[in-house]
Amino acid sequence: MNPVERRPFGLWDSPFTAQARAGRIRYMDVRWDAITGNLVWLERGGEGTRLMAWLADGTRHVVTDAYEISGGEAYGGGEFDLLGSVIIFVERGRQLYRMEMDPRSAVRPITPVFSSAAAPAVSPDGRWVVFAASEGEESALYLVDSQGEQLPFKLAWGADFYMDPVWHPQGSWLAWMEWDHPDMPWDSARICLAQLAGSPPRILQSRTVFGGADAPAVQPAFSPDGRWLSCLTGRGEWDQLTLLNLESGEQFELVEGSGVVLAPPSWVQGIHTYGWLGDSQRLAYLRNHAGAAKLYLVDLNGNNQPIHLDGISWASQLAVSQLSGEIALIGSGSSQPPCLVCLAGDEMQFEVGSGEVDIPAAYFAPAQPLAFSAADEGMIHGLYYPPTNPDFTWQGLPPAVVRVHSGPTMQAVAEFNEEAQYFTSRGFAWLELNYRGSTGYGRSYQRALNGRWGELDVQDTASAADGLAAAGLADGRRLALYGSSAGGYTVLNTLIRHPGKFCAAVDAYGVSNLFKLEEDTHKFERFANARLIGPLPQAALKYRDWSPEFHADAIRDPLAIFQGEDDPVVPKSQSDVIAAALRRNGVSHIYRVYPGEGHRFRKSETRLDFILTMEQFLVEQLSLTSL
Repeated sequence: MNPVERRPFGLWDSPFTAQARAGRIRYMDVRWDAITGNLVWLERGGEGTRLMAWLADGTRHVVTDAYEISGGEAYGGGEFDLLGSVIIFVERGRQLYRMEMDPRSAVRPITPVFSSAAAPAVSPDGRWVVFAASEGEESALYLVDSQGEQLPFKLAWGADFYMDPVWHPQGSWLAWMEWDHPDMPWDSARICLAQLAGSPPRILQSRTVFGGADAPAVQPAFSPDGRWLSCLTGRGEWDQLTLLNLESGEQFELVEGSGVVLAPPSWVQGIHTYGWLGDSQRLAYLRNHAGAAKLYLVDLNGNNQPIHLDGISWASQLAVSQLSGEIALIGSGSSQPPCLVCLAGDEMQFEVGSGEVDIPAAYFAPAQPLAFSAADEGMIHGLYYPPTNPDFTWQGLPPAVVRVHSGPTMQAVAEFNEEAQYFTSRGFAWLELNYRGSTGYGRSYQRALNGRWGELDVQDTASAADGLAAAGLADGRRLALYGSSAGGYTVLNTLIRHPGKFCAAVDAYGVSNLFKLEEDTHKFERFANARLIGPLPQAALKYRDWSPEFHADAIRDPLAIFQGEDDPVVPKSQSDVIAAALRRNGVSHIYRVYPGEGHRFRKSETRLDFILTMEQFLVEQLSLTSL
């Protein structure tokens, strides 16, 4: 064992490299085939997207890496579905394609190009595909034959948004999720059930069976035997797993998520956090408590059984094989990089991983839940990662990075946090802040931000900085602030209203002008600002007071800005005006604009430059080399 070396925080040698972090694979979705038992998943990394398969005979291969497979409705998701040897996927978010497992088979489009498309669902007989799509402003569910021989036609329309259609096992019913403006899907959404008839199938009648105003319902699913329709509902403060008996019409709540969250916010299509086992008597589901996920089985009598996930503290995209009963999910933990996990009975197998397999666990910082008192005596939450490296030590308190998540209706969770591990292994502390407005802590906590975005999130950020120092978890004189998109908006406003609180800050494509955000926003979030800030023109003064662009001359703390040149969500002009103010006032800063990048950085060379530049900036601005 090598002796422990004394070296200042932030300057420790780390086994986590920028190159590995920049090139990490992300797992997007995982699905079992109900006929063959094949496991198929989507992964993204490097410069492209790959559809992968683990076949029932034990072989693993690349199904295709020649297409940009991505859903196009809202923020994506709902990329593919499969049945037997056939896979239906969405290319570049706009067009459905058909391919087969046999690599010699031709890949061909089965629909024309839409404005956006997502969530294909193949009928049980394999003849039809229903999917969500938009043409201009109009969204609908469409149906097309799986060979693409006829043009698709509208199956259901009239709502503002459609999501996640699912077929009854006999093909005679269809269920889906829909909702309308001015709500977001975590505010109000409903599950509709429709009877089908004819060839091609058309809707005879439909009705709302779950959800409604102020009671969102998401993730519809039929039991394999066709007797039940299930979904996750949000009645009151917490979530429920709710069932409808299709024969009797009886509804009941099988699981009441008191103190836990069962459904993450539906920013994307194709989220699945629960699934039916093949016997139609049990369901597997994920529970989120304070950012940590646990897996459970529940039977129709409400008996719950926890399933241990060794080393996994966060899981998503749960899928159940109807043939074998195996459960697959995307899992990770503080010392477990993202991986594809399969569970058969009590046996857990890591089928695929994207990890630091040669790095000992001693180098990984554990995620520790924290709660702070805010300035108004409310409680705010976060996950703290201490500086962790067995090869180095230093006296006193460490510098810390406070990261503000985007969204703002998101949650930092106990997944493998590659940014945190990169910096904690170098001697930084790291706090993932879940300010009020974040999901995961009850509906009241989430809705506390309504009408106060730009005020309450800033207050909580400043309180978290004070709380870290008061708890002796970080050096209050060497704090840095970091956020992207909506998190960058909070970063900028915090620098304006709390000068000197942080020694340095990092803003990646942060919102700076709420008026322009309102003008440029897409259909999905058209009324989000009215809820978070207030409606225009009545709230125009708030929009100006809480827009960093109009107060950028007040920024005096060093700031690094990173921006995609082709960002359609937060255009480059919003970062230009902040950089201009910094230059005008002689404030120390860095401004990186990346050609060909949009909202979030995808190119490995971009991510590499971002990581290295951010690290160098923080070391210099926190004066770590002078210790």
